[in-house]
Amino acid sequence: MFADARGRKPTLILGLVGSAMAMSALGFAGSFPVAVACRALAGLTNGNIGVTKVMVHEMVSKRDQAQAMALLSFNWGMGSIVGPIAGGFLTATSLEQAAGFSVPFLDQFPYAMPCFFSALISVLGIVVGACMLPESPEWLRQQSLGQAAPPSSCWATCGWPSKLLDALRCACVARRGYHHVPAEEPAEAAFPSAAAGTGATPSAAEASSGGAGSEASQPDELGDGISVRPERALQGCLARAASRLAPAPDSPLRDSVLLRCFGLYATLALAAILIDELLPVIGKMRREAGGLGMSEAEIAELLIIQGVSLVVFQLLIFHRLVARFGEGRVFKWGSVCALVALSTLPVSIWLGNSSGPAGRWVFVGGALALKTLGMGCCFSLTFVFINSAAKGRRLGAVNGISQSAASAVRVVGPALGGFLLSVSLRSSVVWIHTGVVCALMGLAMGATVAIGASLPTSVTDANREPDDTPPSAPEAAELELASVHV
Repeated sequence: MFADARGRKPTLILGLVGSAMAMSALGFAGSFPVAVACRALAGLTNGNIGVTKVMVHEMVSKRDQAQAMALLSFNWGMGSIVGPIAGGFLTATSLEQAAGFSVPFLDQFPYAMPCFFSALISVLGIVVGACMLPESPEWLRQQSLGQAAPPSSCWATCGWPSKLLDALRCACVARRGYHHVPAEEPAEAAFPSAAAGTGATPSAAEASSGGAGSEASQPDELGDGISVRPERALQGCLARAASRLAPAPDSPLRDSVLLRCFGLYATLALAAILIDELLPVIGKMRREAGGLGMSEAEIAELLIIQGVSLVVFQLLIFHRLVARFGEGRVFKWGSVCALVALSTLPVSIWLGNSSGPAGRWVFVGGALALKTLGMGCCFSLTFVFINSAAKGRRLGAVNGISQSAASAVRVVGPALGGFLLSVSLRSSVVWIHTGVVCALMGLAMGATVAIGASLPTSVTDANREPDDTPPSAPEAAELELASVHV
């Protein structure tokens, strides 16, 4: 939402600044709570993925959307290759073994150098972004037309903080026996029998005259829109709270198609985080317990194979498939491939262990490569679907909500998967050890397949429409104005 109000470029740079600070502090973390706080700071300031997807959508033509989003997955694959290599090489043990002598600083902070390397990448991103990255022409056009979100409306898309505070205020008023009158009712409706010429309520008039049954405890003036009817206080409070907590009319949370896209991203992220977190554990488990019995080096090679296959596929093959068959069809094929690969992973492990080292690489490596390619298609196209379903809404807020949904399941996923794996290991049936967690992955991917099939073609094939229509005269003037700002 900040990106809608202040621009895409400042949001990206601020996110990189926060990442650099958080990772630098993580290198000096001397306790687990400090490390958690540093990672929380990194997550709080790092909304760059969502903003990057917005800029790609706004700066690339429709026919090139899929290829542009594939480059995001390409960068993810490159990071999965370079990151583990750099992290392993820059640890204190590796550096001291290479140098042949001990460094006191590294002995005290053994993981400082990998964290500094990560911060250095963020600093390079800040420099490149500040010097070479232009602001989104679409956002500049909205600014020139007065259509961009004002800074005061950053919370207006969902409005939960202010609405929640208002609901709490309403509850406090209800405890005193008052309730709010709708704004369309005249103020006199709350006090229909006010004393003429005095402006006092009936109860106040009775109290001042000392009449029997007077309600002297009621204040004589409660302000506009407050009625002295205790029997309706709770009903009025609940009605007002429900209206206040409801999403705004233009909120993405009211769009059923966008909600399905958010769910699509969440289920896909759940399946991905489960396999990413549990694969090293399964690879290290004994073969008698249903694992692969691999060494750390072999597990690293397995992960590198996944990264290399993702890089090659996204760079050379993915955009050709989309151009030939369309986004909706490629997403369907990719999600089904990932579903089959994850659901049958215990079978692939059993076949690999039964066939020796070469068979293990063929069956397990093939299943993981199929999973990687399928999920690569799904992630790239999910980004496209979310932007297509936004239909002119504030893209920063829409992508922020989708990223929050994915982040939420990425918090729950590792804990849930680890718990199920630890419980299943107590069973004497070997196939249950990995079968339970793979079934959970299959359920998540099955939900992804189902949600993807329910999306309308206006979303899944929106970017196949011709994009070479010449702009009208007003649109050409607006584009020229935006280019002048750039």
